Amino acid sequence: MADYEQSLPVSVLDTFPTVDEAAVDKLLLAEIERDPHKIVVLDDDPTGVQTVHDVSVYTDWSEESIREGFLEKNKVFYVLTNSRGMSQDETAAAHADIARVIARISRETGIPYLVISRSDSTLRGHYPLETETLRRGMEADGHALDGEVLCPFFEEGGRLTIGGTHYVRQGDTLVPAAQTEFARDPTFGYSHSHLPEYVEEKTEGSYRAEDVTVIGLPELRACDYDGIEEKIEQVSDFGKVCVDATCYADVKVFCVSLFRAMAKGRRFMFRSAAGLVKV
Repeated sequence: MADYEQSLPVSVLDTFPTVDEAAVDKLLLAEIERDPHKIVVLDDDPTGVQTVHDVSVYTDWSEESIREGFLEKNKVFYVLTNSRGMSQDETAAAHADIARVIARISRETGIPYLVISRSDSTLRGHYPLETETLRRGMEADGHALDGEVLCPFFEEGGRLTIGGTHYVRQGDTLVPAAQTEFARDPTFGYSHSHLPEYVEEKTEGSYRAEDVTVIGLPELRACDYDGIEEKIEQVSDFGKVCVDATCYADVKVFCVSLFRAMAKGRRFMFRSAAGLVKV
Protein backbone atom coordinates (compact mmCIF):
# COMPACT_ATOMS: atom_id res chain seq x y z
CA MET A 1 0.00 0.00 0.00
CA ALA A 2 1.33 3.43 -0.95
CA ASP A 3 2.34 5.70 1.95
CA TYR A 4 -0.49 8.09 1.18
CA GLU A 5 -3.00 5.29 1.73
CA GLN A 6 -1.86 4.84 5.34
CA SER A 7 -4.01 6.03 8.24
CA LEU A 8 -2.70 8.73 10.58
CA PRO A 9 -3.38 9.44 14.25
CA VAL A 10 -5.45 12.56 14.84
CA SER A 11 -2.58 13.79 17.01
CA VAL A 12 -0.67 14.58 13.80
CA LEU A 13 -2.79 17.72 13.59
CA ASP A 14 -0.99 19.09 16.65
CA THR A 15 2.37 18.95 14.88
CA PHE A 16 1.60 21.75 12.44
CA PRO A 17 2.30 25.38 13.38
CA THR A 18 -0.64 27.71 13.84
CA VAL A 19 -1.24 31.01 12.06
CA ASP A 20 -2.53 34.39 13.16
CA GLU A 21 -6.03 33.88 11.77
CA ALA A 22 -7.14 37.41 12.60
CA ALA A 23 -4.34 38.79 10.42
CA VAL A 24 -5.29 36.40 7.63
CA ASP A 25 -8.94 37.45 7.92
CA LYS A 26 -7.95 41.10 7.50
CA LEU A 27 -5.99 40.36 4.32
CA LEU A 28 -8.72 38.14 2.93
CA LEU A 29 -11.46 40.70 3.54
CA ALA A 30 -9.45 43.31 1.65
CA GLU A 31 -9.01 40.97 -1.31
CA ILE A 32 -12.70 40.03 -1.34
CA GLU A 33 -13.74 43.68 -1.30
CA ARG A 34 -11.52 44.40 -4.31
CA ASP A 35 -12.69 41.39 -6.28
CA PRO A 36 -15.49 42.16 -8.79
CA HIS A 37 -16.72 38.60 -9.41
CA LYS A 38 -20.13 37.24 -8.57
CA ILE A 39 -19.64 33.75 -7.13
CA VAL A 40 -22.15 31.19 -8.41
CA VAL A 41 -22.25 27.99 -6.36
CA LEU A 42 -23.78 24.98 -8.08
CA ASP A 43 -24.76 22.53 -5.35
CA ASP A 44 -25.26 18.92 -6.37
CA ASP A 45 -27.01 17.93 -3.13
CA PRO A 46 -29.30 19.77 -0.67
CA THR A 47 -26.96 19.14 2.28
CA GLY A 48 -24.50 21.76 1.02
CA VAL A 49 -26.79 24.73 1.54
CA GLN A 50 -27.36 23.71 5.16
CA THR A 51 -23.85 24.94 6.03
CA VAL A 52 -24.37 28.56 4.95
CA HIS A 53 -26.54 31.40 6.20
CA ASP A 54 -27.93 34.61 4.71
CA VAL A 55 -27.24 33.39 1.18
CA SER A 56 -29.86 33.09 -1.55
CA VAL A 57 -30.59 29.58 -2.81
CA TYR A 58 -32.30 29.16 -6.17
CA THR A 59 -33.91 25.85 -7.07
CA ASP A 60 -33.74 26.38 -10.83
CA TRP A 61 -31.36 27.96 -13.31
CA SER A 62 -33.81 29.98 -15.37
CA GLU A 63 -32.65 33.31 -16.71
CA GLU A 64 -34.92 35.02 -14.21
CA SER A 65 -33.34 33.24 -11.23
CA ILE A 66 -29.76 33.69 -12.40
CA ARG A 67 -30.37 37.36 -13.20
CA GLU A 68 -31.80 37.89 -9.72
CA GLY A 69 -28.73 36.23 -8.23
CA PHE A 70 -26.37 38.44 -10.24
CA LEU A 71 -28.20 41.62 -9.29
CA GLU A 72 -28.57 41.00 -5.56
CA LYS A 73 -26.13 42.65 -3.18
CA ASN A 74 -24.61 39.43 -1.85
CA LYS A 75 -21.38 38.33 -3.49
CA VAL A 76 -22.45 34.68 -3.47
CA PHE A 77 -25.59 32.82 -4.44
CA TYR A 78 -26.43 29.13 -4.68
CA VAL A 79 -28.16 27.15 -7.39
CA LEU A 80 -29.40 23.80 -6.14
CA THR A 81 -28.97 21.36 -9.04
CA ASN A 82 -29.45 18.07 -7.15
CA SER A 83 -27.28 16.61 -9.88
CA ARG A 84 -25.75 13.90 -7.71
CA GLY A 85 -29.03 12.09 -8.20
CA MET A 86 -28.99 12.55 -11.98
CA SER A 87 -27.64 10.27 -14.68
CA GLN A 88 -24.51 11.31 -16.55
CA ASP A 89 -26.56 12.42 -19.55
CA GLU A 90 -28.93 14.41 -17.37
CA THR A 91 -26.23 16.28 -15.48
CA ALA A 92 -24.25 16.95 -18.65
CA ALA A 93 -27.32 18.54 -20.25
CA ALA A 94 -28.13 20.50 -17.08
CA HIS A 95 -24.61 21.88 -16.70
CA ALA A 96 -24.37 22.82 -20.36
CA ASP A 97 -27.59 24.78 -19.95
CA ILE A 98 -26.38 26.38 -16.71
CA ALA A 99 -23.13 27.48 -18.36
CA ARG A 100 -25.04 29.14 -21.20
CA VAL A 101 -27.44 30.96 -18.87
CA ILE A 102 -24.71 32.23 -16.53
CA ALA A 103 -22.63 33.47 -19.46
CA ARG A 104 -25.64 35.22 -20.99
CA ILE A 105 -26.59 37.00 -17.76
CA SER A 106 -22.97 37.97 -17.11
CA ARG A 107 -22.82 39.66 -20.51
CA GLU A 108 -26.17 41.34 -19.94
CA THR A 109 -25.26 42.73 -16.51
CA GLY A 110 -21.57 43.35 -17.16
CA ILE A 111 -20.72 41.45 -13.96
CA PRO A 112 -17.86 38.94 -14.17
CA TYR A 113 -18.32 35.61 -12.41
CA LEU A 114 -16.68 32.47 -11.18
CA VAL A 115 -18.28 29.09 -10.62
CA ILE A 116 -17.88 26.74 -7.68
CA SER A 117 -19.11 23.21 -8.29
CA ARG A 118 -20.02 22.23 -4.71
CA SER A 119 -20.00 18.49 -4.20
CA ASP A 120 -19.23 15.79 -1.68
CA SER A 121 -16.44 16.07 0.89
CA THR A 122 -15.79 12.34 0.45
CA LEU A 123 -15.07 12.76 -3.29
CA ARG A 124 -18.32 11.34 -4.66
CA GLY A 125 -20.26 12.96 -7.48
CA HIS A 126 -20.14 13.43 -11.25
CA TYR A 127 -16.49 14.42 -11.49
CA PRO A 128 -14.95 15.44 -13.86
CA LEU A 129 -18.06 15.46 -16.05
CA GLU A 130 -19.69 18.50 -14.46
CA THR A 131 -16.70 20.80 -14.37
CA GLU A 132 -15.58 19.75 -17.86
CA THR A 133 -19.06 20.55 -19.15
CA LEU A 134 -19.01 23.94 -17.46
CA ARG A 135 -15.54 24.59 -18.83
CA ARG A 136 -16.64 23.91 -22.41
CA GLY A 137 -19.60 26.24 -22.00
CA MET A 138 -17.51 29.03 -20.51
CA GLU A 139 -14.78 28.72 -23.10
CA ALA A 140 -17.33 28.69 -25.92
CA ASP A 141 -18.40 32.07 -24.59
CA GLY A 142 -14.83 33.33 -24.75
CA HIS A 143 -13.81 32.75 -21.13
CA ALA A 144 -10.73 30.54 -21.14
CA LEU A 145 -9.87 28.91 -17.82
CA ASP A 146 -6.33 28.51 -16.54
CA GLY A 147 -7.07 25.83 -13.99
CA GLU A 148 -9.38 23.92 -11.72
CA VAL A 149 -9.05 24.06 -7.92
CA LEU A 150 -10.01 20.98 -5.92
CA CYS A 151 -10.69 21.55 -2.22
CA PRO A 152 -12.78 18.77 -0.61
CA PHE A 153 -11.99 20.00 2.93
CA PHE A 154 -14.93 20.08 5.35
CA GLU A 155 -13.80 20.47 8.95
CA GLU A 156 -17.18 19.86 10.53
CA GLY A 157 -17.35 16.41 8.93
CA GLY A 158 -13.72 15.56 9.68
CA ARG A 159 -12.74 15.60 5.99
CA LEU A 160 -9.17 16.91 5.92
CA THR A 161 -6.39 17.04 3.32
CA ILE A 162 -2.73 16.57 4.29
CA GLY A 163 0.14 16.22 1.84
CA GLY A 164 -2.32 15.98 -1.03
CA THR A 165 -4.10 13.01 0.56
CA HIS A 166 -7.73 13.35 1.60
CA TYR A 167 -8.71 11.82 4.94
CA VAL A 168 -11.93 11.06 6.77
CA ARG A 169 -11.73 11.33 10.53
CA GLN A 170 -13.02 8.24 12.31
CA GLY A 171 -12.61 8.57 16.06
CA ASP A 172 -8.93 9.18 16.81
CA THR A 173 -7.80 8.13 13.35
CA LEU A 174 -7.55 9.90 10.00
CA VAL A 175 -8.46 7.26 7.42
CA PRO A 176 -7.58 7.81 3.73
CA ALA A 177 -10.85 8.43 1.91
CA ALA A 178 -10.32 5.55 -0.51
CA GLN A 179 -10.21 3.16 2.47
CA THR A 180 -13.69 4.17 3.65
CA GLU A 181 -17.17 3.03 2.71
CA PHE A 182 -17.64 6.22 0.67
CA ALA A 183 -15.11 5.04 -1.91
CA ARG A 184 -17.16 1.88 -2.44
CA ASP A 185 -20.16 3.86 -3.64
CA PRO A 186 -21.65 1.83 -6.54
CA THR A 187 -22.02 4.93 -8.71
CA PHE A 188 -19.13 7.18 -7.65
CA GLY A 189 -16.52 4.77 -6.32
CA TYR A 190 -12.77 5.42 -6.52
CA SER A 191 -9.51 3.82 -5.44
CA HIS A 192 -7.14 6.70 -4.68
CA SER A 193 -7.10 9.04 -1.67
CA HIS A 194 -4.13 11.07 -2.92
CA LEU A 195 -5.86 13.85 -4.83
CA PRO A 196 -3.38 13.96 -7.75
CA GLU A 197 -3.89 10.21 -8.21
CA TYR A 198 -7.63 10.65 -7.80
CA VAL A 199 -7.59 13.24 -10.58
CA GLU A 200 -5.67 10.92 -12.88
CA GLU A 201 -8.06 8.08 -12.07
CA LYS A 202 -11.22 10.08 -12.62
CA THR A 203 -10.00 11.81 -15.79
CA GLU A 204 -8.75 8.45 -17.14
CA GLY A 205 -5.25 9.82 -17.55
CA SER A 206 -6.16 13.07 -19.28
CA TYR A 207 -4.52 14.85 -16.34
CA ARG A 208 -1.52 13.04 -14.87
CA ALA A 209 -0.86 12.94 -11.16
CA GLU A 210 2.64 14.34 -11.55
CA ASP A 211 1.25 17.42 -13.29
CA VAL A 212 -1.13 18.34 -10.48
CA THR A 213 -0.12 21.31 -8.33
CA VAL A 214 -0.45 20.69 -4.59
CA ILE A 215 -0.62 23.63 -2.21
CA GLY A 216 0.77 22.06 0.95
CA LEU A 217 0.34 22.72 4.65
CA PRO A 218 3.95 23.92 5.15
CA GLU A 219 3.49 26.86 2.78
CA LEU A 220 -0.02 27.56 4.02
CA ARG A 221 1.01 27.63 7.69
CA ALA A 222 3.99 29.82 6.77
CA CYS A 223 1.52 32.25 5.13
CA ASP A 224 3.74 32.22 2.05
CA TYR A 225 1.26 34.26 0.03
CA ASP A 226 3.74 35.16 -2.71
CA GLY A 227 4.98 31.61 -3.13
CA ILE A 228 1.45 30.19 -3.30
CA GLU A 229 0.39 32.89 -5.75
CA GLU A 230 3.36 32.08 -7.96
CA LYS A 231 2.41 28.40 -8.03
CA ILE A 232 -1.19 29.27 -8.90
CA GLU A 233 -0.09 31.58 -11.70
CA GLN A 234 1.96 28.81 -13.31
CA VAL A 235 -1.13 26.65 -13.87
CA SER A 236 -2.48 26.59 -17.42
CA ASP A 237 -4.70 24.57 -19.80
CA PHE A 238 -7.21 23.74 -17.06
CA GLY A 239 -4.47 22.20 -14.93
CA LYS A 240 -5.44 20.97 -11.49
CA VAL A 241 -4.64 22.58 -8.13
CA CYS A 242 -5.25 20.55 -4.96
CA VAL A 243 -5.34 22.37 -1.63
CA ASP A 244 -4.27 20.94 1.72
CA ALA A 245 -6.47 22.00 4.63
CA THR A 246 -7.08 20.82 8.17
CA CYS A 247 -8.75 24.02 9.39
CA TYR A 248 -10.42 27.06 7.88
CA ALA A 249 -7.29 29.17 8.32
CA ASP A 250 -5.58 27.04 5.65
CA VAL A 251 -8.34 27.76 3.15
CA LYS A 252 -8.25 31.45 4.00
CA VAL A 253 -4.50 31.71 3.37
CA PHE A 254 -4.96 29.98 0.02
CA CYS A 255 -7.81 32.31 -0.92
CA VAL A 256 -5.71 35.42 -0.26
CA SER A 257 -3.20 34.19 -2.85
CA LEU A 258 -5.98 33.03 -5.15
CA PHE A 259 -7.72 36.41 -5.20
CA ARG A 260 -4.39 38.11 -5.91
CA ALA A 261 -3.78 35.79 -8.85
CA MET A 262 -7.30 36.39 -10.17
CA ALA A 263 -6.73 40.14 -9.89
CA LYS A 264 -3.95 39.65 -12.44
CA GLY A 265 -6.36 37.99 -14.85
CA ARG A 266 -6.06 34.32 -13.94
CA ARG A 267 -9.33 32.37 -14.20
CA PHE A 268 -10.29 29.19 -12.39
CA MET A 269 -13.07 26.67 -11.95
CA PHE A 270 -13.65 25.18 -8.50
CA ARG A 271 -14.68 21.73 -7.34
CA SER A 272 -15.10 21.84 -3.60
CA ALA A 273 -16.98 20.72 -0.55
CA ALA A 274 -18.75 23.22 1.66
CA GLY A 275 -15.53 24.44 3.33
CA LEU A 276 -14.27 26.63 0.49
CA VAL A 277 -17.64 28.26 0.00
CA LYS A 278 -17.93 29.20 3.69
CA VAL A 279 -14.61 31.07 3.52
